Amino acid sequence: MSSGSADSSCHNPLCLIVKVKAIAGKEAQLKKVLTAMLEPTRKEPGCITYQLYSNEADNTFFFYELWETADHLDAHTKTEHYLQLVKDRVGLVDEGGELTRLSEILV
Repeated sequence: MSSGSADSSCHNPLCLIVKVKAIAGKEAQLKKVLTAMLEPTRKEPGCITYQLYSNEADNTFFFYELWETADHLDAHTKTEHYLQLVKDRVGLVDEGGELTRLSEILV
C-alpha cells in the first residue's frame, strides 16, 4: 500500500475524465462495449469510482474515474477487460481516449 508517492496518493486520489466519441451510427455498439467495463473495473483493487456518462447530442461518452494511486490505474490498463475494450472499440470510435487527469483542490 505504501510507495514513494503514497503520501499524496492517500489523501488525493487520481481523477480521470476519459472522452470517447462514437462514429455516427455506431453509438449503441460503442455504448455496449463501454458499459461492459463498468462491473469488472469497479471490482479492481484501488478503484474508488468508475462511472460512464453520455452526451447524446454529440455521440460522446465520458468515463469519470477515481483511483487510489497511479499504480492502481496502471494495473487497470493491463487487465483482461481493458485489453478487450481496446480491441472491441476498433471501428466504433471517431475520437477516442482523450484523457484528462485532474487534481482536487484541497482547502
